[in-house]
Amino acid sequence: MRARLLTAPFLPLLLPLLSVVSSSTVPLAAAAAAAADPPSSKEIPGFVNNGTVGSLVCNLSKLIKPHRVGGVVAVGGVGGDGQKHFFNYQSTIAGLDCPESKPPTYPFNEIHLASKDDSIRATFVPYGALISQLWVKDRYGNWRDLVLGFDNTTNYATDGIHPNFGPIVGRYANRIRNGTFTYQGRTYHTPLNENGLDTLHGGLVGYDRSNFTVKSLDSDSVTFEIRDPDGNQGFPGNVVANVKYSLGSGSVWEIEMEAESDSFTPLMLSSHVYWNLEAYNETSTILDHVLEMKYADKYVETDSILIPTGKLPEVQGTPFDFRKAKSFRSLFDRTEGVCGYGCKGWDSCFVMSHPPGLTQQDEDDDDRQPSSRDLQNRMTSKPVLEMHSPKSGIKLSVQTDQPAIQIYTCDGISSPKGKGSLPRKRSHGGDGSLSKIYENHSCVVIEMEDYIDGINHQQEWNRDQFYGPGRPYSWRSVYTFSNVDEQGRDLGV
Repeated sequence: MRARLLTAPFLPLLLPLLSVVSSSTVPLAAAAAAAADPPSSKEIPGFVNNGTVGSLVCNLSKLIKPHRVGGVVAVGGVGGDGQKHFFNYQSTIAGLDCPESKPPTYPFNEIHLASKDDSIRATFVPYGALISQLWVKDRYGNWRDLVLGFDNTTNYATDGIHPNFGPIVGRYANRIRNGTFTYQGRTYHTPLNENGLDTLHGGLVGYDRSNFTVKSLDSDSVTFEIRDPDGNQGFPGNVVANVKYSLGSGSVWEIEMEAESDSFTPLMLSSHVYWNLEAYNETSTILDHVLEMKYADKYVETDSILIPTGKLPEVQGTPFDFRKAKSFRSLFDRTEGVCGYGCKGWDSCFVMSHPPGLTQQDEDDDDRQPSSRDLQNRMTSKPVLEMHSPKSGIKLSVQTDQPAIQIYTCDGISSPKGKGSLPRKRSHGGDGSLSKIYENHSCVVIEMEDYIDGINHQQEWNRDQFYGPGRPYSWRSVYTFSNVDEQGRDLGV
């Protein structure tokens, strides 16, 4: 979804929290030494990213020739264009590669996880409970970081553009028409933080701008918690929400969210990750990514500022029809106005009249802690979304218990003459400057959620998005990564 939130006051830093490391890219002994021996207090300029300064980032080199030398992984491979695309990936832990750098403190500290079979690695940050890195292997056996973000994690709070790179969005994701909703005869008002006309992603200080605490932590999973007080951003009820991220064998990422409120309130959470399955190696466009959403038979019609009109048309014969696998490019020329006035691309909610759901078989009765692969094997085998890059050979399959999918093709992420542009991470070929930016249509946001603005269409859509005593909120999705050939055929394990 296009993120156009106004800049909110900078949230104060809370108590420092030690980042726990579990990544095979760095010896655990070295990580322990770093924790015991704090970085130098010497003042240094820091790493400048889009006009703000944070901890120095010097862990990724510039584009280099492919090689592997003790602990260093060459990221990239021979792409579909026949050229070699490699980046040198070392530790993501500030202070190990750069002794004088200052590691970010809570809520910007990095939490590094890896699956037990080391098929997937990820980095999370308490601010927004966001994901800043997600590494899997392409069809050539080389690592790629598939998610957009900032190298300097403090930028997630200070960058004025605030694109919502990788956080949990809430208390109510997407847009609320006129910033108003009614429950049991009472009308509530939420901040008009998008164009002064509607509420986007929960208001001026939504969950994306909030400090989560770490409730539990393991080598391959982390659970974040947020306490959202009654009246915050105009919403009723005290909400306690938990987000659990798990990495499983076979390149599996699972997200589980639960929330409870002491009085009935709108709740719709989602993960807001920007994806590029090529990691900006072969190209800088996602228009050649191939998308399939076989259950998405309808879409939410919106007006020129992306507010639902109340209609749910069939996708048949429209640029919303991805029930069979096709590239974004194949329908792109038909999308004028689809993502808003004068916009080309998608910022659209796809509805599944008969979603397959996310069923779970009975667990074994032994004491073994199940991995995320175990969990995925107990789920329905019906993904609601599959997307792959013919060039990198990386395929993403998503299973979910949600009935709708928001797709945003980064139609306005860059506006050099307007709000500005965002520098790429070094794993995406950037150097911290605006010489390499995240271009329009170079990424895609995929949000598993309920019908957008359903709180203002309760009767006509038969939606109940209010949760409270006796009715907790839950959300669950499983993201599985695999490899395919140039024609999209599975290559197997």
